[in-house]
Amino acid sequence: LTAGKPVEALITNYRQAIDAIVLAAWRLQGLSDSTLCLIATGGYGRGELYPHSDIDILIFGDEQAQSACSTAIARFFSLLWDSGLKMSQAVRSLEQCLSASREDVSTYTALLETRLLAGNEPSYRHLASVMNSPDVYDARGYFDAKRNEQQQRHARFNNTADNLEPNLKEGPGGLRDFHTLNWLARKLYGVESLAGLAPLGLLGDAEWEALQRNWRIVARLRFGLHLLVKRPEERLLFD
Repeated sequence: LTAGKPVEALITNYRQAIDAIVLAAWRLQGLSDSTLCLIATGGYGRGELYPHSDIDILIFGDEQAQSACSTAIARFFSLLWDSGLKMSQAVRSLEQCLSASREDVSTYTALLETRLLAGNEPSYRHLASVMNSPDVYDARGYFDAKRNEQQQRHARFNNTADNLEPNLKEGPGGLRDFHTLNWLARKLYGVESLAGLAPLGLLGDAEWEALQRNWRIVARLRFGLHLLVKRPEERLLFD
């Protein structure tokens, strides 16, 4: 089913299958009638899912709505765990999202890349607007935090992309570097992705095409590696 297909199609098809499972569980617990929002965050929010990626889910709403639906929320998460999905889940209000974001730049980054799966769209839009404002991180503060994060990550791999057994996700030149460029483009220039930098004259067409081409190579390797070893393995080992 995967042979010869573009990696974009593989990733999209898998994400759509996961969406269907998550939404079915949401409806089964009657949460469609609540005021809560079901939001995909991080890689799931970006729509870039690999066969053994974590599924990052946020249930967003005020604390009163959280309390009223606490039993249904617990059953919703249990259904997803029982289905075999590996999740990273959170239930937060706007104030809780802000507090968690101020404590951890990775949490803030996950909330920059979101998709509304179900629930109140105006509430979701308000959350997205607040997360994109400079109230939590201004452009300089965010740039410095992500640069420091990248430098520490690269140091774990001896600051080289030429490792004999490279980490396709975290290593220098891996997918996380591509994601970092996207996050900085979104935060610093207000564009949806790196592609939005080309019209601003900040990225040449040839540079964007080269980035896309090489992303496809590494993404396809990662997708195939997950299928092959049946776990979230990111290292291209000799065996």
